Amino acid sequence: MVTAPLISDVYETLQSPLVNQGLAFTAIALLVFVSGAVIYLSTIEWKDKRRRR
Repeated sequence: MVTAPLISDVYETLQSPLVNQGLAFTAIALLVFVSGAVIYLSTIEWKDKRRRR
């Protein structure tokens, strides 16, 4: 079967330390970005509520 070596190659590539470091960095960057966005939007909403009173 032709796909078996391809699946094996993909699995071996995903076990690479460089790929793991890249995925870890991407996950941390997304976590920081989403957390920052939530904090920013919460602050804007809090200021807007305070201004409306």
